[in-house]
Amino acid sequence: MSYAAIDIGSNSCRLLIADRDNRGLRVLYKEIKTTRIGAGLSETGQIAEEAAERSWQWLEKIQPLLKAYDVQHYRVVATSAVREAANGKAFVEEAARRSHMPVEIISGEEEARLSYIGVEKGLQLEHPPLVVDLGGGSTEFICNQQDFVISLPVGAVRATEMQMNADDIAARLQPVQAMQARFMEYPLVMVGGTASTLASIKLGLNIYDSEKVHGHQVTRQETSDIYRLLENTPLALRKRLPGLQPERADIINAGVLITMLIMDMLRKNKIIVSDSDLLQGIIWS
Repeated sequence: MSYAAIDIGSNSCRLLIADRDNRGLRVLYKEIKTTRIGAGLSETGQIAEEAAERSWQWLEKIQPLLKAYDVQHYRVVATSAVREAANGKAFVEEAARRSHMPVEIISGEEEARLSYIGVEKGLQLEHPPLVVDLGGGSTEFICNQQDFVISLPVGAVRATEMQMNADDIAARLQPVQAMQARFMEYPLVMVGGTASTLASIKLGLNIYDSEKVHGHQVTRQETSDIYRLLENTPLALRKRLPGLQPERADIINAGVLITMLIMDMLRKNKIIVSDSDLLQGIIWS
């Protein structure tokens, strides 16, 4: 029996098909498609028709895969961009009609809960973590042991679209300042495209390798060095950097800047990157 998890995010749509038993997950198939439905949202308040169409077509395209892997259980979730868009409800209704699957718009808190499950199941840590899910439109912070969850309206796509500088981002992350003492002893685990890209760039991966990225640690100094490299590299050349997907090249600077500010606010000198996140959390839940 196979399970499928589908995430319609602000930057991309993602699919995970896996088997599950008491020993863990066995990944059968993974796919990611950059659809950028969060693009222009801060200006128009709407998901653009072209971006919506890219997402709908992708949902149609993966249907044969679900049949081929005999998927019996699945869940399709939409996150930050769809939550906020004035036409978000119409978007998921059309997505459901064309894919023949119900699509849920989940809250930031539910998004964080699922990401935490993915991390908890995927990483063997000595101490419970503070998990940060840095996405395209929002960033979630969650720690089950402290019964703590918060979703903030800042992410790599949103910060890029709004041309946010460090002060703008820091203002949106202001609630994080009060978290420093509370989570001093908690390892900082980050999930999402920015975190995995940081690890991938550090490792110089020409082809993404989940096993190498998962559990990899990136220090604050290494993060700063990568940020300087990105800032000093024109977009056309940035797209060719080892470890950086060309589709992410225009938003990665903002994502790394957000990461540095979070590390500074929490006084953390490193992050642990988890490649097990929301998708795995959906399957485990």
